[in-house]
Amino acid sequence: MGLDILCFHTKDLFNGPWDNVQCKRYACELMPSQVWVELGKISYYSFSGEYPPPTTYYFAASKGIGLKLKKLLTKPDKLKAALIANWDKYCKTEITTTKEIPLDGALKDYLDKFDFKIFKMIPVAQMIRDHANTVFYARRFGTTSFPERPPIETPPQAVQAKESRYVQQLYEAYSEKKAATLTDPSHLSQYPDIQEHFNRSRVLFYHAESLRNFPRDSVDPGAFDAIREEIYHGCVDTHDLDYPDGLTRMRSTISHAASLRPNCNALCIRVQTQDQQGLCHHLANEDRFIWVKK
Repeated sequence: MGLDILCFHTKDLFNGPWDNVQCKRYACELMPSQVWVELGKISYYSFSGEYPPPTTYYFAASKGIGLKLKKLLTKPDKLKAALIANWDKYCKTEITTTKEIPLDGALKDYLDKFDFKIFKMIPVAQMIRDHANTVFYARRFGTTSFPERPPIETPPQAVQAKESRYVQQLYEAYSEKKAATLTDPSHLSQYPDIQEHFNRSRVLFYHAESLRNFPRDSVDPGAFDAIREEIYHGCVDTHDLDYPDGLTRMRSTISHAASLRPNCNALCIRVQTQDQQGLCHHLANEDRFIWVKK
C-alpha cells in the first residue's frame, strides 16, 4: 500500500498525525522514475480510504537522492504535474496487480487537490548523524566518531546514599590500618594520608559513575555492566591474595585495575584509568570486593 516505515505521533495511530519513511536501496541515486509508483500508491490508497495522507512523507535512499528528484521535491507543483504526466507509464498498472488504476474522475480531482508539500527527503548525511545517536552506530561504523565525554561530576561534599557501602568499607580499612575507630569523614582529618585517600577514592567512584551515565543513547544497554565485569574478572585474583590489612588489599587491587585494557564493547574507547580504578569502588559498593576480611 505504499507504506514502509510508519511513524505515529500519538497512540491514536492513523487517527492522529503520522509520517511515512519510504526507504530505497538502489545501485544509483534515487531518480524520479523510481518514485512515481510510490507517489501513485499514497495518492490512490489515501483516496480509497485505506489510510489518511501522512503529515510528512520522506524518501530515504542508501545512495542518496539524485539532483533531478531533489529539485522536484522542492517544487511541489512541478512534482505533482510530473506525476500526472507519468501516471499511465508508471502507476496505472503498477499500483496493484488486481486491476488498472486510471487517473480520471474522482481520483483525478483528489490528486489535483492533494498537498504535495508533504513529500520530502532525508539526506544520507542526516541519516548517518541520526544513526550516530543510537546504540547501533558503533556496531556498524566503529567508534571513530564516538562522542566525547562531558566534564566529570565533582563529588558532593556530603557522602550520598548511593555511596554508603563502599564508603563503609573505606572506614573499615582505615580503622584496621590505624587501629582506631574511624566511621565518619570528620574522624579522618587527624590522618592526612587517609583523608587524601578518602577524597581520591570518592573522585574515582564518581568518575566511574559518569561512565555509567554516558552516553546511554549511543551504546548497547549493559555496556557499562560488561566493562565492570571485565574489571572484576581482571582483578579478582589480585583481590583474593593474602595481605597484611584491608587497605593494602584495596590499593593492590585498584593498582592492578589501572593496568587493565578493557575491550569488550564500543564504550571502552572512552574508558579512562580513573574509571577502571573507580569501578573497584563500585564493586566494593556491591560487596563483590571486600577489603577487610573478617
